[in-house]
Amino acid sequence: MKQMMLTTLMMMVMTWTAFAGNPELNCRDAFVQNTDISQKARISADLIGGIWQIESTAEGTIGEIIFHEFGVADEILPDEEGGKTIKQVQWTLEEYNNAIFLVISHRGDAHQTNLYRLSQTCEGMDLTDVGSLRRLQLRYEGKKLASVKNLSQYLTGEWITDAYPFDLTNSVNDCGTFKPMDDAFLQMSFRMDGTYARSIGNRGYTLRETGFWDITDDGRYLLMHVQNPQGTGIVRTDVAEITQAGDGSFHLRQALKNAQGDDLFCTKVKETGYQRWNP
Repeated sequence: MKQMMLTTLMMMVMTWTAFAGNPELNCRDAFVQNTDISQKARISADLIGGIWQIESTAEGTIGEIIFHEFGVADEILPDEEGGKTIKQVQWTLEEYNNAIFLVISHRGDAHQTNLYRLSQTCEGMDLTDVGSLRRLQLRYEGKKLASVKNLSQYLTGEWITDAYPFDLTNSVNDCGTFKPMDDAFLQMSFRMDGTYARSIGNRGYTLRETGFWDITDDGRYLLMHVQNPQGTGIVRTDVAEITQAGDGSFHLRQALKNAQGDDLFCTKVKETGYQRWNP
């Protein structure tokens, strides 16, 4: 037993020395290959264990993707208004001739399936679309589960905007009104059970919205899954970037929408501040 422990210790020291002497070895690619599991299982665990920024040489950062167990992933991508949208896709890994392929299938569209040849790198993953030969990179970021838990606890409670919450416009085709509405308000309530409620309106009119809320594993985005006001089910998911949180306030960057589709109580993409509120 002592000899086994000594041998293990020596191997750890030799590995650390090799990394210290050769920085090129001190990367994710070298680390993740020091396992006894199969290549497919190793890459699967790697995908599930991180947050991945989607990048290309021509387009820069495109969005991010979060892989979950049981073959589901969330893609967070830019929308046409300059905000963010979320799409849920299905994923799996296939192995052929000692190569690993990532299969991405978009729900609701059986013909929209992408097959990527995949390889691990120091920074993350290199992907090559087998059909179009388009190349993408997935840049690894570690999950921040502890800080996300703290952020969730911080957001739990009642909030109200710290300024006029809606847009002012000169066009009947845009969100907002020609002049500020009297007693306009936007209130949010985040509960520990994962539900939320939002009330928006003015002196004589109130719209209420309910649903479920969550924070992405990198702590970057607040997800609000909006319930159908006429029945059951989710009608959409709003993605808001959390730009600031602390000292009794937080800021969200998003385009404000509402389940009823009212064009008075909405905004283009902008940053809105909220302060803690005791109704």
